[in-house]
Amino acid sequence: MRGTDIGLRPVFVHRRALCDNRTPGGAPMKPERLADVRKELISARKAPYLVSDLVNIRYLTGFAGSYAALVIDEEDAYLISDSRYEEYARSILPDGVRFILQKSDLVATIRALLRKNKVSRLCLEEHGLPISSFFQMKTELAPVTLKAGGDIVNARRMRKSPEEIQILEKAVGIADECFAHLCPLIKPGVKEWDIAIEIDYFYKKHGCRRASFDSIVAAGPGSSMPHYSTSLTRKIREGEMVMIDMGCDYQGYNSDLTRTVFVRSVAPEFRKIYTVVRTAQEKAIRAIKPGMLSGAIDKAARSHIADKGFGWAFGHSLGHGVGLEVHEMPALKARGRIPLAQDMVVTVEPGIYIPGKGGVRIEDVVAVTETGSRVLTRSSKELIVV
Repeated sequence: MRGTDIGLRPVFVHRRALCDNRTPGGAPMKPERLADVRKELISARKAPYLVSDLVNIRYLTGFAGSYAALVIDEEDAYLISDSRYEEYARSILPDGVRFILQKSDLVATIRALLRKNKVSRLCLEEHGLPISSFFQMKTELAPVTLKAGGDIVNARRMRKSPEEIQILEKAVGIADECFAHLCPLIKPGVKEWDIAIEIDYFYKKHGCRRASFDSIVAAGPGSSMPHYSTSLTRKIREGEMVMIDMGCDYQGYNSDLTRTVFVRSVAPEFRKIYTVVRTAQEKAIRAIKPGMLSGAIDKAARSHIADKGFGWAFGHSLGHGVGLEVHEMPALKARGRIPLAQDMVVTVEPGIYIPGKGGVRIEDVVAVTETGSRVLTRSSKELIVV
């Protein structure tokens, strides 16, 4: 049983799997992150501001524990957590962030802080707070008024620093090395699960704390399901495609890679599909540059797939941002209205899925540059037969 859940009403314990026991590592926490957020809060009259998303707390303070809340006002920031993290928090928190030890429960500690600072209004970030916690806070923090505070931190996280991009490149490189390691192992008679286990082992041997998500190893008809659940018993067969979607968490930053390989031979239908998907991805990557709307990148790939008669078989969005989380802003989706900017890092992953037969997806991680884009992924996109 986890100590967090004894004698408390845990408010901010979501995303535990992403944050628990993670060493800060990675790109150094930049003091200007908190300063920039505070400046935006003041200009928008949204201070004080409650950050409840644990990943955003880590981004702003370096704190990587599984239980915390961060209150930012015009002059100070307050990190609230329990006794398990007191020594750790006091040792890593930057200047300007004060640690407050939770005495009873988290909401009561927030209430005491707000009363001490004579706060009558508290702004909440757009994502990260369960509805049950919101109603608890609304009741127990009264007469403090709760207001929507927007998605300020997630928006700032979209643009990566040079240090963050360097670590992301390393994470992408490890995934590339893993894929090269896997190709000789993919053969008839090998279980999907055996390949998935090999992925996890490779990552840990190469300095990663974990995979970014449960690796997808989808053979044959299973590859027609974009988020297939890898089978413990299903064996790879000759003549099938094997779609592998994988990524690693290196120093807290994530990679995301998908390749589809073919075992011994390729059916003509899927040779054509592979070419369509690869060309669609190339068109989307060429469209990436500062100022382009995220939806326009999706359209570049989707239009090509539709023109080739497979529009019905590409149902998911084209891609997403990647960084401290494997899925973050901006989303490259059909109605996306976020303008791309230099130093954003996104995935580009078109796919075609034929129910009952199989599917093809190709995914790369791409950084937006001053004039265009740079593909961080190095794995070959040639049609591979193993």
